[in-house]
Amino acid sequence: MTNRDYGYTRFTPEEYDFTEDTGLMAGDQFQDAEVYTLSGEKMKLSDFLKDKPLVLETGSMTCPMYAQSVPHMKKLVAKFPELDHLLLYVREAHPGERQPQHASLDEKIRAACKTRKRYHEENRPILVDDIDGAAHRYYGTMPNSIYIIAPDGRILFRSIWNNSHDIEAILGKVASGEEIVSRELKAVPPFSFRGARTLFYGGVVALWDFVRGLPRLVANHKKVGNM
Repeated sequence: MTNRDYGYTRFTPEEYDFTEDTGLMAGDQFQDAEVYTLSGEKMKLSDFLKDKPLVLETGSMTCPMYAQSVPHMKKLVAKFPELDHLLLYVREAHPGERQPQHASLDEKIRAACKTRKRYHEENRPILVDDIDGAAHRYYGTMPNSIYIIAPDGRILFRSIWNNSHDIEAILGKVASGEEIVSRELKAVPPFSFRGARTLFYGGVVALWDFVRGLPRLVANHKKVGNM
């Protein structure tokens, strides 16, 4: 997949197929990938897979689903120090004239830096995927997925959507060493003020594309029982 295929400039519902499970699943071995720190240092995901289970969430500045999860996820990071926590910065979910899709790695890193400041993401590392989305494609290309990966690299849990309230009980079991069963979490519709504000970070174009595609998005969610 080239950047032209991966990095769409205008959002349409066709960019995401909720009915097709792609990427790694629970029980699979995690896939390593090159990523970048906010200072531009090249690293690997495996550098963050140590002696604790790793909670990996995907997100971007213009993703309402990610934005509305931030306050509760910050509490969970503090509540579960027995776990490592990481945000993987991926393509813009809703690019527009204020925050276009990234044309270079430097642009992507700058967007991630803005996101850290804007959403006050100081308590977990943000790693930036490469411009072609190599790591993101391993983990399914959805805008706000969540994975829990064991220290030995086995994927313990995976959901294409992060429901930050439902995930709390799951993290509690992982932190205490209990077995968990992976399942899809219900998507939380981003109809809050925080969600709407996030679209404005993309711009008027981002808001228009979202509103225009909303009926199809809702239908797609209902078709797979995600809403």
